[in-house]
Amino acid sequence: GGEGDPLLRLDAEFDDEINREAELILARREITATLDELAALGSEARYRAVDFRDRDAALQAVKEIHADHGRLDGVVFAAGVIEDRLIAEKTPESFQRVYGTKTAGAATLLAALEELPGGPAFAVLFGSISAVLGNRGQADYAAANDALESLGADWAERTGNRALTVHWGPWAPTGGHTGMVSPELGREYARRGVELIDPDEGTAALLRELAWGEESVRAVVYTASGW
Repeated sequence: GGEGDPLLRLDAEFDDEINREAELILARREITATLDELAALGSEARYRAVDFRDRDAALQAVKEIHADHGRLDGVVFAAGVIEDRLIAEKTPESFQRVYGTKTAGAATLLAALEELPGGPAFAVLFGSISAVLGNRGQADYAAANDALESLGADWAERTGNRALTVHWGPWAPTGGHTGMVSPELGREYARRGVELIDPDEGTAALLRELAWGEESVRAVVYTASGW
């Protein structure tokens, strides 16, 4: 069939469904492993699953966490879905999953924080270098991360609280973690001189930015390439 053959489109959607199910299983395993790792290090961590595209569920979760501890010191938003395809092969449904998970989730979270009696000292939104450089097959993901920065900046202006969007470059694999890029995407980054971030250094860079960075700065780009 031709480019518009419905069988080809159905095959693409089926592949996406399989990939989403596989990613969900792997994500659950990684969550369990991370919690075990934190416990072994003596840290107390609680995990709860909430769809932050659901405003009521998000508001309830934020209020319950605030009530449990009496305060909310900081928030890190790192939600995201990747379904890389060329624009000609992207479906509206796939685009919305990628774009909406990032933007609707952040908007709902930030709105929920405004319902608290006192806002957090900071809200960090995890963006992507794709919002700055673009990536082949990631038009939806690049657009979502660019919009994420705008959402954070608007929230900061509206509330007076600190919001920082970090447009991360690709992270290197370490230990049981596979990193954040496929081999193909890693090669594409390497072609453009974008090196992989060492996880320990990336974590330290975020802490340095929160401790000593200018609070009026709304977004930073972090890579391992010495830019």
